[in-house]
Amino acid sequence: MKITRMNHVAYNVAGVGAEARDFYTRLLGLPEVPITFPGRPTVMGSDRGFWLEQAGVQMHIIGVEKTGAPREPVNTHVSWFVDDLATAIAEIKQAGIEMREMTGDVGHIVWIADPAGNTIELQQDPLTAAA
Repeated sequence: MKITRMNHVAYNVAGVGAEARDFYTRLLGLPEVPITFPGRPTVMGSDRGFWLEQAGVQMHIIGVEKTGAPREPVNTHVSWFVDDLATAIAEIKQAGIEMREMTGDVGHIVWIADPAGNTIELQQDPLTAAA
């Protein structure tokens, strides 16, 4: 598997969303940016979360309660782009690592956990996707 670049980092702030928005946007001065997913209208954040961006680095602030499930997409996590998601999935399976997959209007996303249980998200890098 070849990681090409960072996609985003995500923090879960469920229960303190309004305070978190004020903290990140007003106190830290980070600009809030619209949420964009393929096939969906572009919108600003909601009570379920919002996105920040500074110098090309994005941060997803998630306002959805966690269930405690492993590899849960709403856990605090880092998201990496890979050069070939199908190859990465094959390598993850070969290594015997459990994963969670989501497909649909958000594309194809995979979540795994490192040995300490930290959630890692993997997505196909749109800059290296096959034409």
